[in-house]
Amino acid sequence: MRRLKLATVLLAVLVLAACPSDTKVNTLPPGALNQFDATSYTSLMGAQAVLNSVKADINKLPPAAKPALNKAIASYNLAEAAWQAFHAGTSHDQAALTAAIAQASGDVASLLTQISGGH
Repeated sequence: MRRLKLATVLLAVLVLAACPSDTKVNTLPPGALNQFDATSYTSLMGAQAVLNSVKADINKLPPAAKPALNKAIASYNLAEAAWQAFHAGTSHDQAALTAAIAQASGDVASLLTQISGGH
């Protein structure tokens, strides 16, 4: 459960970091195509960290939460594939990538809610 709490805090920090309050120009991380690409990647890494943490403690996962875990993993995989396509330049559909990341983040949040007993 300690890892789960740490993962929840990490996800919250990453989500907040992806929503800057100022409009000054930021330097992009190496390899990023643009700010959208970098922010999308950061969001996916937060979700992946949470999923990895939950999977590391899979034996402590309530059986009723396994469908939520499977749903979160599936939506993460779709979002990650959409980001890979965007990053590689085979897709320029920011709206589809944004929707996929939002779905994955929502599914991860639902998983965390279910694991914590709805609190």
